[in-house]
Amino acid sequence: MQKKIFANIMDYITRKGSKRMEQVTLTVHNYGCAVITLNRPDKMNAVTKQMAEELLEAIEQARTVEHVKCLVIRGAGDRAFCTGGDLTELHGDLTSEEAYHVLSPMKQVLHELVCFPVPTFAFLNGQARGGGCEIATACDFRYGLADGSYGFVQGQLGITPGWGGGEILYKRISSNAAAHWLMDAKMYTAARALEIGWLHKIVDKQDMDEKELLRPFLEKSLEQLHVFKQQYVQRLALDGLSQQMDEEVQQCARLWESEGHVEAVRRFTSSRKN
Repeated sequence: MQKKIFANIMDYITRKGSKRMEQVTLTVHNYGCAVITLNRPDKMNAVTKQMAEELLEAIEQARTVEHVKCLVIRGAGDRAFCTGGDLTELHGDLTSEEAYHVLSPMKQVLHELVCFPVPTFAFLNGQARGGGCEIATACDFRYGLADGSYGFVQGQLGITPGWGGGEILYKRISSNAAAHWLMDAKMYTAARALEIGWLHKIVDKQDMDEKELLRPFLEKSLEQLHVFKQQYVQRLALDGLSQQMDEEVQQCARLWESEGHVEAVRRFTSSRKN
């Protein structure tokens, strides 16, 4: 009976996803792993308004599957996990109010990931840049390729993290390391990301397989994983996190009209045209 119920839920997700989700895919494996894939490989999985909506829907759907033990976020293709927000939508001409409206949905996505009831993983199949690092940081654990590069580069664009990921970063690694990375705004190698505790494991591309990498977790009972995750969430002291993340979104939005950010976006857009 349990297998039949599980299969029916998977059928429901597949039907719903095939009709409504175009930039995100959700796959639920019978061994207990749900995989959300950012599906814009030609754009290095940059996040649009549509993707933000679909990400939230996929997370909510995965939460309804009773037998899911692990949730994985990964990017389609082999170039990037995610390079942040799509600048065709997050361009330099937005007012602060418009920027806040565009940024806020991803804040909700990140908060849902942090509070997801079972362990969450970012499988970094390529570079993660800006908002891509924010998504990865919202997951409990991060596995990346040896030749991958990762960076909170928003500081180079005259802004700060805009989805609340900077606040989460302070929960994941030491405050000193987090502050340095955010202010330095540089891309880190996998070795450096592992050294500061942001990456948990460096893997080869051929080994980036959910079932094998997550076997130690999947061998645990669902009850165990719920207890472990609850302990972790309590240790993170998440009371007030949503408000703190929202304040970070507001701060980023206020910087959106700054001369430094407008010029940085102009340079980036110009370089893409040349």
